[in-house]
Amino acid sequence: MRNRSGHEELIAFWIDAIIRDATLKGGAGMVCGKLRTKKSGCGTIRKFATLAAMVSYFIEEYRPGELGELRSFQTDEKGLTKALLERAALARDSHGKRYAHQRRLTRDSLISAHEALRAKLGRLQKAGSFDEVWDLVRDATSEVAGIGELYHYDTALRIAAACRHAPEDVCLHAGTRIGAKRLGIRTDRERVLMSELPTELHRLQAHEVESFLCIFKNQLGAATQRRA
Repeated sequence: MRNRSGHEELIAFWIDAIIRDATLKGGAGMVCGKLRTKKSGCGTIRKFATLAAMVSYFIEEYRPGELGELRSFQTDEKGLTKALLERAALARDSHGKRYAHQRRLTRDSLISAHEALRAKLGRLQKAGSFDEVWDLVRDATSEVAGIGELYHYDTALRIAAACRHAPEDVCLHAGTRIGAKRLGIRTDRERVLMSELPTELHRLQAHEVESFLCIFKNQLGAATQRRA
């Protein structure tokens, strides 16, 4: 049995604490890797008065499901295994169903991506950070037809979870980039430092901010104007 480092213990404790809290509140299914209650899809039709209100809603309604997804990739004390890599590469949840973000990808594209990532298994297992994992995923799958930046990020996040790594910065892609722009953040780059974000978002982890910016992208401009 491999002994955990202090950093790994901290991550595991933090995730366990949040999931225990979420379990007491109950849930109503999953969508886009997140807990579904009064919404569907990667977004929400509910209106919010302030940015702080959006963050509170995210913590209550989305955090449990998102962390549950990452926790499902931490089931083996050995870290990243062939089986977990296959799940991540084929975008399957713990029940074998396709993740919503990757639902439009063809089976052939996912199989090709899995083959490419399988060849990188050893290097992925030795990666020392999320950024290393992200780079390896992009390098391995960049030439696979139909695979783009959202797959790169989501797959890297799941693989990194198995390796007990998490992003320290907010990675930009697709809807996340739109949300960041509406907060007045420069988006001609791959990532944003947490210190660059409005203070209301400091209640979230970097990977949660990535989801938050995508989910609330259509409301962020107006909410920013109403910041307390």
